[in-house]
Amino acid sequence: MKKDKVRSKKREYDTCSITMELEKPLLYEEEQAEIEKKRKKLKKQSINRTIIKTILILLICSVLGFFIWLTSYYAPTSEAESYLKTDDSVEVSIDKNFICFTPKNITPTKGFILYPAAKVDAKAYAKLCKMISEQGYQVVAVDMPLNFSAFGKNKANEVIQKYSNIEHWAIGGDSLGGLVATRYVNSNPEKIDGVVLISSYPSDSYLKEVNMNVLSIWGSKDGVIDFQALIDAKEKLPQKTTYVEIEGANHSQFGDYGKYKDDESALISEEKQQQKTVDSIVQFLENIN
Repeated sequence: MKKDKVRSKKREYDTCSITMELEKPLLYEEEQAEIEKKRKKLKKQSINRTIIKTILILLICSVLGFFIWLTSYYAPTSEAESYLKTDDSVEVSIDKNFICFTPKNITPTKGFILYPAAKVDAKAYAKLCKMISEQGYQVVAVDMPLNFSAFGKNKANEVIQKYSNIEHWAIGGDSLGGLVATRYVNSNPEKIDGVVLISSYPSDSYLKEVNMNVLSIWGSKDGVIDFQALIDAKEKLPQKTTYVEIEGANHSQFGDYGKYKDDESALISEEKQQQKTVDSIVQFLENIN
């Protein structure tokens, strides 16, 4: 009887041991599967973190690059700075972001608002503006936020409000400044009587639709402007538009800030190029009414 009990216990023990041994591989596989699952999850999380970090780094680099691009600009030369002083014929004042040139001994009734080229300080156009003002016109060069005209399209409103004595206004700009000036006119046609495009052209036909007075000036050695686009833009301008090509002039010498990137070398002096520009603008202003 005792032998049977011993034999029975031994079989129970043996059966349990066998079952455990049989279950071991199953338990091991489940553990391994769980470990592998966690490993893949951690790997995926690591990859996602790497992707997010990479995107953030690229975004930060892009923002910094764009900020550096915006904050780097073409500063006025010492010659341009010398024209920011009042003399016997023109009073020069800087009011907020406006560089104002007011002729003395005459009350002007016509004015000209100038928007600068992209990344060019408005002071670089001091000589050009002062020479125009000497002929009896109120001239204001608008210093744009971050030297980018697109950020200050409606600045002309403040100028017009400031000089309520002016009966007729012309607005214009150099390169991008000219394009932005045309967009201002699109929104405020009743305030403007003429548009001056320097190395520039409009993006639409609005000036043609309202039959605006337009003067288009450019240099034959301009290395920045798209000449094909300039030619095509004639279809967007009124038939009465006055076109002036200055032979040998480049993109940079309409202002005093050095040489614009990718521009060609001019074949005429800066003085000669600016004088021809002034003569054309003054004649244009004389005919506005």
